[in-house]
Amino acid sequence: MEQMAVYCADVESDRNSLSNVSLQPYHQTGIFQELPSYETVRRRTECPSSKNEQRFSIQDSGNEISNLQFIAEELLLFEDRKQSLRELPVSLTEKRKMREKRKYNSGSLSSWETWKQSQQKLLKRLKEEASHAISWLELWKGSLGEIEGRYGNGIQSYFTFLRFLVFLNLFAFLLVGGFVLLPSIYISKLELNQTVAEQPQNTSECFKYDPYLHGLVPFYAYILDLFSGTGFMEDSYMFYGYYTFDGKQIFNYNLPLAYLLTMALYFLFCLCWILKRIVNGFKQECMQEASYSTRHSAKIFSHWDFCIKAPMMATLKQQSIVNDLKIDLQEQIYRRKKAERSTKDKIFLYSIRAVLNLFIMLLLTGAFYCIYQATKSSQQFQQKGNGSGKIYFLFEFFMEYLPPIVISVSNILLPFLFWIIVRYEEYPPNTEINLILIRSVFLRLSNLSMLVFSLWQHITCSDGKKEDCEACGYNIHYQCWETKIGQEMYKLMLFDFLACIGVTFCVELPRKFVAEHGPIWLTKVLKKQQFLVAENVLDIVDGQTIVWIGMFYSPLLPLLNIVKYFITFYVKKHSLYNYCRPGKRLFRPSSLMIFFQLILLFGLVVAIVPIIVNVTLVHPSIPCGPFQQHKTAWEIIPKLVSTLPSEAQIFLKYITSEPFILLLITVLCTVLTILASLVQTNRSTITQLKQHLILAGKDKRYLVKQLSTHFQQPSVGPFQDSFSESVKDVNSRA
Repeated sequence: MEQMAVYCADVESDRNSLSNVSLQPYHQTGIFQELPSYETVRRRTECPSSKNEQRFSIQDSGNEISNLQFIAEELLLFEDRKQSLRELPVSLTEKRKMREKRKYNSGSLSSWETWKQSQQKLLKRLKEEASHAISWLELWKGSLGEIEGRYGNGIQSYFTFLRFLVFLNLFAFLLVGGFVLLPSIYISKLELNQTVAEQPQNTSECFKYDPYLHGLVPFYAYILDLFSGTGFMEDSYMFYGYYTFDGKQIFNYNLPLAYLLTMALYFLFCLCWILKRIVNGFKQECMQEASYSTRHSAKIFSHWDFCIKAPMMATLKQQSIVNDLKIDLQEQIYRRKKAERSTKDKIFLYSIRAVLNLFIMLLLTGAFYCIYQATKSSQQFQQKGNGSGKIYFLFEFFMEYLPPIVISVSNILLPFLFWIIVRYEEYPPNTEINLILIRSVFLRLSNLSMLVFSLWQHITCSDGKKEDCEACGYNIHYQCWETKIGQEMYKLMLFDFLACIGVTFCVELPRKFVAEHGPIWLTKVLKKQQFLVAENVLDIVDGQTIVWIGMFYSPLLPLLNIVKYFITFYVKKHSLYNYCRPGKRLFRPSSLMIFFQLILLFGLVVAIVPIIVNVTLVHPSIPCGPFQQHKTAWEIIPKLVSTLPSEAQIFLKYITSEPFILLLITVLCTVLTILASLVQTNRSTITQLKQHLILAGKDKRYLVKQLSTHFQQPSVGPFQDSFSESVKDVNSRA
């Protein structure tokens, strides 16, 4: 009630000024009493008087007061002095009057408030200039704008997502380089410390670790080392085994602790950044309509960009508008078909979907079994030792890359089957794409999980050979098992990059040549390759998940991934411009980008889980690595806590206790409840604002109808006379 009283008082105070602005034609007629929004305005403007606590209404105060209150409510939205007059959606005359009013009101401000306002304006101007200057340094800004102009936001979102991953890997490299790599450079040669707290029974076998090949080494062996991460590559800053500096400290700098905390900090940063982007995406998505019954007239008449001059760009803009309309029409057609289905049709459709999903599960099970057997065969071959000869070298190269080959074939073949299967499930267009993406994501992440699980079984002797783990606490055939996992991730990333280059120049280029210069019957069947955004995004998400899994075991893997993504950007851009055509399947970039961020979040979870298991449960390698003197890598954290003061230990013990966790959960539930209520309130407010827009549109249509009636029947009543005078007055002012 107090807010309503203040609001009416503001309306009373601004009555004279508003009447001078634009109310000259309003008080001459009662046309506004006939508007569709009249009843809503009357209810909103009813409020108690500030003196005698009596209610007044539009009917009691006359047409002039009602019109003043209606216009005051609209114009007071733009009376914020912090908002620039240039940004206000009002006429130039009203902006001048608002400027004079602000000058008059600023005279009553104190010197401190005046200085504060000037500093705020100056700071805002500096921020705008700084952001404008920084935008020139934005990575691939020109290329992204060119791609957006040619192919729209959908394809441009892939390259924007690729740039985001580049910055994600750059931050990882800066962390590792600053806290791990640079300090470890001071230690050139590390001697193995034989004083272990609890030595295993057979220490001689556990300390045997020599990654180099002895004797006369042929040239092709170095090539194999380069592509597999063994030999000279294994004893480098690239892999975990080189950072054997346990017991070594530089200026009281604990390098093993820095190694562990750096990895934890990076994963926490990735989690926060991805969640932030997901929340921002959901905010934009919630601002849109829940249904697809959009206003087609608004898209047709207001979506054109009048800054376009080139004919090619104009054609592309037309195609973009047509694509948006096609999406809306496809959604409406599906909703109509869904409403017309009978009970029998629904039962038959659900049965078809159940059978197809069962078939997909069988395909996924077969793919997992193939990956498991490929990993097992590759590891057994590597344990047998190296042979000699060029033919044996090719066979060894094939066996080294057998798991990546099987994973890549599975990632290519099964999604193709998913595209065929989804046609018989009769989902809406966007649901089809999302369902295929979900299945493809599950396939890719499960393939990586199966590879890591197979390696974990061999390392921990979970496959039945328990005697190999009795001496060292892990498989004795994997003297530095962390480096072995890093090598597998290194090979996966390298093979993924080579596959990207190979597909572009060995598949897409010949296919384009055949489609343009081949026989007519062949060109109808084999057209140019489609640039499918979803599949390309899944490829880079899969590659980023590989880097996350292998980063703990290969700290410089993000640096290689930055180089890989840089080359991938220009290769994909060249392929898009010359070899491919935009995909036929249409989608909404906003909703799809949210889905991509969710996929990336799932990939991060898949990467973090095995790292946590290995850090907390598996015994570290004894002859290599920063944690060789600990039972687990996590053991360094309790030892660090034990060196802290007693007060800090008590505090840490309390925040990890069950009462504190219960209290924290209670607080979080309370906060979530408050936020949920705020969301509900905001939704109701948005609904009211949408209703206000609908009423405003009805008012405009009503006024246009009255205007057309006036021109058809001139000088019939008082409304037409007053309306004619108003029009003449406006024309004379213009």
